[in-house]
Amino acid sequence: MPLSTAAQIVGMVMLVLHLPLMLAPEKVRNALAGFPRNSAAARILVGVDLFWVAWVVLHASLGRFEFLKPGVYVAAPVAYLLLVFFLDELLAARAVGGLFLLLANPVLNIARWHESDWRLVMPVLAYSWVIVGIVLVLSPFRFRHMADFLTGGSRARVTGFAGVAVGLFVLALSLFVY
Repeated sequence: MPLSTAAQIVGMVMLVLHLPLMLAPEKVRNALAGFPRNSAAARILVGVDLFWVAWVVLHASLGRFEFLKPGVYVAAPVAYLLLVFFLDELLAARAVGGLFLLLANPVLNIARWHESDWRLVMPVLAYSWVIVGIVLVLSPFRFRHMADFLTGGSRARVTGFAGVAVGLFVLALSLFVY
């Protein structure tokens, strides 16, 4: 996938996620407050995360551990059941953190060999996702703290505007630079 396509996807997702925060901050604030304990969202996101991890392991070169690959077909569903039943506390926030960690890898791989110096915008975004992902996986209660801080009072519209501006900037890079 070319860097321009990846940047277009990232820019559009940023617009879709931040535009509601600019337009209806109170609704977004309420939705974010209940999200970490949303079991339906947690189950879907954990399924996506585990499917992605299983796919990566199955397509990776494991060297002398290649014999472990068939075990992924059993380990992934078992891990899903164990996570859903025994780690259900704030699982949605943890799963979002895992998704942030997984999303950074393809963006970094795509941006690595691009000739433009503006390619470094994408790794900066990707590494910021890694930091947020690590925080959410290790301390999922911080999701509520971050959401309260970013959507509290007048900061909600500022956060939404900043996200929309970054999304438009990434889209402009995808159209005119990459």
